Amino acid sequence: MMIFITGGVRSGKSSFAEMSAIYHGKNEKRLHYIATNEHLDGEMDERIKRHQADRMNSGYRWKTWEQPRNIHELSDVYGKNDVILLDCLTNLVSNELFDGWKENRNQWEDELFRSGVFLKIMDGLRRLKKNSTAFIVVSNEVFQGLPCTDEGTFYFMQMLGKLHQQIVSEAHWVYQVEMGMPILRKGYVADEKQCTSCPV
Repeated sequence: MMIFITGGVRSGKSSFAEMSAIYHGKNEKRLHYIATNEHLDGEMDERIKRHQADRMNSGYRWKTWEQPRNIHELSDVYGKNDVILLDCLTNLVSNELFDGWKENRNQWEDELFRSGVFLKIMDGLRRLKKNSTAFIVVSNEVFQGLPCTDEGTFYFMQMLGKLHQQIVSEAHWVYQVEMGMPILRKGYVADEKQCTSCPV
């Protein structure tokens, strides 16, 4: 199954996602954490260290994979006894879309390149979903702030929005986290009837 969790910055979505992974990881299932952050500055390093400490102190054994792009490369690593948490889609999109910007390769300006990035990310997500017992994807809500003022930000938000819509259409469970409170947006039981009270 695939579980999609989204929310604003510091909304508590990562903590809820880890709780969800632990819930689905009971009965000796293995917990995997795919980290898409790149170590770009001191603030990001501190956030990474904090999340690592939280997992270490959770009492559960996590295996962490640093994979800022090309998530499809990990798909064959996992099996039906694995629970995978990918945190987060927002960083993955940025890393893939703006790959090469340091070398002034503005590939994101090309529509075919952007389409390829979209398909590449969705293919990776679907492979990870297929090769696991539960696959949890975390993303950020970036659509309620100030309007974008440059092309790069516009294309980033456009792609993230399209990915959110596609993932929601394919996910079994969708949660929006606000102020530490998970709000169920989509949830189905085995007989395909929508339910309003569902486990994490």
